[in-house]
Amino acid sequence: MTRKKAHIISHSHWDREWFLPLESLRFRLVTLMDEVETLLDKEAGFNHFHMDGQMIMLEDYLAVKPAKREKMKQLVADGKLRIGPWYMLQDAFLTSGEANIRNLQYGLEMAEEFGQAEKIGYFPDTFGLYGQVPQLMRQAGFDTVVFGRGVNPTGFNNQVFDSAFASKYSEMFWESPDGSKVLGILLANWYSNGNEIPTDKEAAKIFWDKKLADVERFASTDEWLFMNGCDHQPVQTDLAEALEVARELYPEVDFIHSHFEKYQDAVKAGLEPEKLQTVHGELTSQQSDGWSTLANTASSRIYLKQANAKIERLLERLAEPISVMATEAGVSYPHEYLAFAWKLLMENQIHDSITGCSLDEVHREMEARFEKVEQTTMAIIQNAARKITEQIVTNDAGIPITVFHAGGLEATRTVELELETDAIHFSEMHFEQIPDELAKLPEQSFRMETSTGEEIPVVVEPLGIYFNYDLPERKFRDSYFARKYKLTFTVEHLPAVGYQTIYAHPVAVSDDKKELTKDLQLENQYLKVEIAPNGTYSILDKEKVVEVKGLGAYEDVGDIGNEYMFKETGDNVRINTYNSKPVIRVLREDKLGKTIEMKHEIEIPVSASATFAEEKRRLVWHPDRTSHRSDNRTTFKITTELTLNKHDKQLTVRVKLDNQVDDHRLRVLLPTGKQTETHQAGSVFEVVTRTNKQVEEWTNPANDNRKQGFVTSGNIVVASLDLPEYEVSEQGDRLELTLLRAVSEIGDWGDFPAYEAECHREITAEFHVFLTDESNVNIPAQVNALLTPTFAIQHPSSSKEKMLAETKDFAKWKVADGLVFSAFKLAKDNQPILRFYQTASEPKLLNTVNLWRKSTILEETAGDAKNQFTVKSNEIITLKGV
Repeated sequence: MTRKKAHIISHSHWDREWFLPLESLRFRLVTLMDEVETLLDKEAGFNHFHMDGQMIMLEDYLAVKPAKREKMKQLVADGKLRIGPWYMLQDAFLTSGEANIRNLQYGLEMAEEFGQAEKIGYFPDTFGLYGQVPQLMRQAGFDTVVFGRGVNPTGFNNQVFDSAFASKYSEMFWESPDGSKVLGILLANWYSNGNEIPTDKEAAKIFWDKKLADVERFASTDEWLFMNGCDHQPVQTDLAEALEVARELYPEVDFIHSHFEKYQDAVKAGLEPEKLQTVHGELTSQQSDGWSTLANTASSRIYLKQANAKIERLLERLAEPISVMATEAGVSYPHEYLAFAWKLLMENQIHDSITGCSLDEVHREMEARFEKVEQTTMAIIQNAARKITEQIVTNDAGIPITVFHAGGLEATRTVELELETDAIHFSEMHFEQIPDELAKLPEQSFRMETSTGEEIPVVVEPLGIYFNYDLPERKFRDSYFARKYKLTFTVEHLPAVGYQTIYAHPVAVSDDKKELTKDLQLENQYLKVEIAPNGTYSILDKEKVVEVKGLGAYEDVGDIGNEYMFKETGDNVRINTYNSKPVIRVLREDKLGKTIEMKHEIEIPVSASATFAEEKRRLVWHPDRTSHRSDNRTTFKITTELTLNKHDKQLTVRVKLDNQVDDHRLRVLLPTGKQTETHQAGSVFEVVTRTNKQVEEWTNPANDNRKQGFVTSGNIVVASLDLPEYEVSEQGDRLELTLLRAVSEIGDWGDFPAYEAECHREITAEFHVFLTDESNVNIPAQVNALLTPTFAIQHPSSSKEKMLAETKDFAKWKVADGLVFSAFKLAKDNQPILRFYQTASEPKLLNTVNLWRKSTILEETAGDAKNQFTVKSNEIITLKGV
């Protein structure tokens, strides 16, 4: 008979900040690591310690004790301290695909600096897992993942067969949409199933009788996993003694103080593959009662999601690509500074941070970090753009402006820029006299043209006279006053990845202002939008001949859940705007397009009823809460701006809120135009198809989901970067997009007030709506380009040699339908990196002008250099230049 082996892995799951702020937990971390060092050095039988799969844990320790760096390296080299592969443990769905890759890249780089990384995909507490995890892990060289959520284990007496989301055993195969497969190990009894092992024989017998039976219930091999630790758990200093007691009590079991690589090798050796089920795609606890999916972390503290999405796009679509472009101007690619920016952003992408399910102190610090990383990222962008524009060959007929774009498709965009003219420097005149001198100049406006002389429509707004300064490279700061103008203009044919230079020509002010019309509809060559008296609107797509009516009503509902999960109040009081009469007016109408403003005022309860406080105090689990909404009401104002510019194929909706109300959720309601059984949503490197109707086990009345970029159901597509939560009705005929969720506690295991999660602040939410006739293959790439920011810069005065073209497209490739652009950056060896992912159902060709080699996400090349690549369905393809 084969002996059973109990692998005990010492660890502490380290939520960097959560129910305590960062520095309070760092203090405990330093104590933990000092004790771990002592045990690994001096305690016979204490052989390994698992650092929770994240390098930031070690980084935080060394920030306090930098002198311990060499000692940590020694422990890693000796195989005692088990580190990596991630920089931090992220939330999978609320961070972009590129952020997930950078997390792994920087984590492995740091681990290698210390000696070696634990080569296992570790997701102990990720709030659901995206379907491309196996593919990313395979590309990184890993063939095993360990995870704690997303799949239901089903014991021998309750077996589930042929299920995509459940497994008979804790071991299973997990397959990505592209066919990549890994061994998946579910922490079926959680990552604390071997915590606090007794040394007393009687207590140990009780402990192990239960723990061994619990593991055997799900194990497919004789290799059993026991995780000796939990959240912020101090290391068990008497573990060696506890294991000796266990060996004495159970001589038929080998108790091994182990680590994950040893455990996974043993599992593989004992596997009978034909016994295992294969789970497919994303794992979000689909086959459950629906109350513990943690999906509503997507709407907790929505302002954090907005800040994160903005900075991700600045890094991925401006800082990295423009830095590549700047190398042609002789500028070194800022590898270290980009890494600094990414790591600073990743401090906010840890699962308990970006999910918005921590204390107020935690999330206040996050806002400061977001400000810092945005400053860092903008400094990188501005420096690279300035260096490029200093060397662009321009004509002398106007003021040159360069617009940068990296959306992967040629684009038409409406751009805003603050332009300066008539600068008078302090070196030319006493600063007190300059404003008066500038005020004497005649008013002016601007005409804008492309480099070939085609006129560009522009709207000019004078901003007045302002102080500013230059910081020259080799001189002291140079102060001046100048006249400033806000230019809003439309640029056509922006390169897929590159820049275009245009010109602003000063002209006399013309009196061509038009009175705003009272026509409360929007129309261009592509769309017609009509607004009903109650503020709902219809969209007609003239090209596709598709129309959807009744879009844009708002619904407010009480929320007595927490930062993790939504729970509607027991009275089910919902208030919508279908019968309202908003004030509607034309806000803007000019040569670029038109904006219509609607102001709704609805009377809603000020909070939940008084009984809710008692439910929270008594730790009533959120599904069992029954409190009603308060009888006291207040006026809640919603301002909506509908914008359709002349070149737009989508309606842009901007919603402004000043929330001072507690315990509620606000959604916009969007009919889809038809009934469906499934819908599609953007996710991490994939488009996932989800069913509208839940399984029989699902008892949660809500069916909330997470998206990245877009969701489409029926005839509508809703695109947004920073509104990740939505719900589609069972019939598929209505899509609900969450704009705000206001709650008052963390939830989970205790009474942790989080009053600032009520979001008493001004919030602006923006999304785009366009219609589809179900030919959806290009929607992912189109949305990806639509949500890509542009950056416009007025050329600085420069004496540098001009040698760069006015307009340049760096996209020396041609992509087929279904391929979505993801990254353009430099590898550590300064070779260009290009990444796409495939969303079509059949293989597609990627043709390039230059030669590339196929690479992995870790930028390791394999194969011959060529300029044509077949990209299979759902493949993530990375190319490296030669």
